[in-house]
Amino acid sequence: MNINELERLTGITKQNIRFYEKKELLHPIRNSTNNYREYSEDDLTTLKTIKLLRKLDFSLEDIHKILSEEISLHALLEQHIKELQDRQKKLNACIDVCKDLLATDNKSLNLDKTLAKIDNIEQNGGKFMSIIEDYKRYSQAQRKKGFAFKPDTMVMNATEFIEALTQYADENDQSLIFIKTGMYPVFELDGIEYKAQRVFDRFGATIHCTMTHPEEYDLKDISQKIKMLYRFINGPYLIMLIIFIFMAISRQSIGWTTLVAVMIFPYLFWMFWLFPKNRS
Repeated sequence: MNINELERLTGITKQNIRFYEKKELLHPIRNSTNNYREYSEDDLTTLKTIKLLRKLDFSLEDIHKILSEEISLHALLEQHIKELQDRQKKLNACIDVCKDLLATDNKSLNLDKTLAKIDNIEQNGGKFMSIIEDYKRYSQAQRKKGFAFKPDTMVMNATEFIEALTQYADENDQSLIFIKTGMYPVFELDGIEYKAQRVFDRFGATIHCTMTHPEEYDLKDISQKIKMLYRFINGPYLIMLIIFIFMAISRQSIGWTTLVAVMIFPYLFWMFWLFPKNRS
């Protein structure tokens, strides 16, 4: 069968199928006549197995171990169940404290009692601060998915592009391997594949690098709602919220001019100052 049939039968996109091939999880044969990939029933079973294990939050590394029979499925399942149970304890701890706070009037909130409860949870294995750790992991994954930087030159040809990327890797102490050169190069940075392009703005040339396979850093153990919150924290809107809270506390009157300024200035500040720094 061809890749279109495989996509239809598994519900896995052609891009992801090729990604699994690159990760050596799938090994189709080549037709000697036209050199097209041909997939067997075994490949179909393998892909369905990968899909199941990914839905169960197994890493690609663990899936490779299972498919290569480096470790038995049962042994890895026992280990995975323990990890999921530990994660469940952490989430339940957070849920319990949040429920307590939800049922408590702000005026009668007992901070010492709440903090003592969190300490007790932490001492018994629950990590209330795992939310912060998840945010750190999310931020790191987002930075890996894409970044931008200002080169020393205008990057007018392929040679200058190579020099700019090489300089960036050297300055950040990262390993760089070129897969494809030119004005739209493809390269690996610390083992992660990126594609790059040059963009001009009023400040000159900027090189934007985007991960070729961002699905590898989706962090499926973090819910979409939590990811939305993290995106809010990473964006300009948190700055606006802080300003509004400060003005409300100060009991300052907010006119239309001030309102527009408060809304626009943080966004511009984020776009032209904070955003490039966070992306580099």
